[in-house]
Amino acid sequence: MIGLHKKSMVGLMALGALFAHPVQAQPAAEFYKGKTLEILAGFPTGGGYDAYARALATAIGKHMPGNPTVVVRNMTGAGSLRLATYLQDAAPRDGLSFGIFDNGLLIAPLLKPDTVKFNPSKLSWLGSATKDIQVCSVWHKSDVQTLQDLKTKSATFGVTGLEDIRYMNTALLRHVAGANIKIVSGYPGSTDIRLAMERDELDGVCDSWQSLKATKADWLADKKIRILAQMAPAPHKDLPDVPLIGSFGDPATQARALAILLSPTHVGRSFAAPPGVPADRLEVLRQAFAESMKDRDFLNLTEKSRLEVDAMTGQEVEDFLARIYGSSPEDVAMARKLVE
Repeated sequence: MIGLHKKSMVGLMALGALFAHPVQAQPAAEFYKGKTLEILAGFPTGGGYDAYARALATAIGKHMPGNPTVVVRNMTGAGSLRLATYLQDAAPRDGLSFGIFDNGLLIAPLLKPDTVKFNPSKLSWLGSATKDIQVCSVWHKSDVQTLQDLKTKSATFGVTGLEDIRYMNTALLRHVAGANIKIVSGYPGSTDIRLAMERDELDGVCDSWQSLKATKADWLADKKIRILAQMAPAPHKDLPDVPLIGSFGDPATQARALAILLSPTHVGRSFAAPPGVPADRLEVLRQAFAESMKDRDFLNLTEKSRLEVDAMTGQEVEDFLARIYGSSPEDVAMARKLVE
């Protein structure tokens, strides 16, 4: 018994030593060598989110130690909420995957806390490639061609999900500008909504101006759409004569609520990794993202593709979330009413 006791003590001492001196994780400088880095896009190919993911994929690997292979994969569903919750709840925390999803989801939990089980503050933010001005427009064949028309006529607008930025802005157009709009949800992405407009199945959509310029330049050149309003706190340089949604509202009661609802403009095309990514690997990803935003090949590609670049750091995205989620209960309550 004594011998067994001694053996047990030796085993316990060895185990204690193991916990006292844990095995060190592989340094980030070595970890990425020979690995594959996955960029996940929450929408199908052909839209703006996918375009930014694929543009980033051409640059980020060469700014990382070990020069990992980079692939893009589309994970669609529920207006990209499927991807957002995957990153939060199920994606590996090893720093080998990150994604881009609808920017409206950054404030959706604030507006719909009972139904949106997603917390963007938990994610590991790499940064944003650009701001994202949304515009509401109608197809040139529609009976509705002005906001005034929408006071007396009805129009049908398409959205991907009930928490996405398209839904929020379409609801704003109804509540703030008094537009008579029926919302049809469930489209996989912008490409599908635009096809429905071309088939005269939808009258309009609230969509990204940056995405329209990049992926539907022919629409703009051929005047296939009429832009009714821009959903932004300040006008885009391309749209000096298009009214802001705030010009239709009541500044005394709606200004701060509108500031919340229009805030995703600032963090437009943001990329996030899962929670719990090792700090040194997150730093590598953030630094590589920042370098990619200045990469000559990346900038040449985005310029050729008409994709705007106006980057923010991961820390700036985190600061944005802290500021928005610090909004007063009264302002949040008003914001919720405006997107019911």
